[in-house]
Amino acid sequence: MTRSAYYAYLVARPAAGARQAAEEELAGEIQQIHTGSRGAYGAPRVTAALQRAGRRIKPEEGRADHA
Repeated sequence: MTRSAYYAYLVARPAAGARQAAEEELAGEIQQIHTGSRGAYGAPRVTAALQRAGRRIKPEEGRADHA
């Protein structure tokens, strides 16, 4: 491994951990909305609910298989 690749890896590690934590939080919110609707809300409604709550997400992030 080159020195530059090693240092790039060290810099990227905290960002990857933060990204993983954000994805887990989003998955929890998706699950909560879906459960709250008794399973009636699909991806479009989950996405809309998250956006109304102030979350800035892309439509594909509202899908259960994404989270």
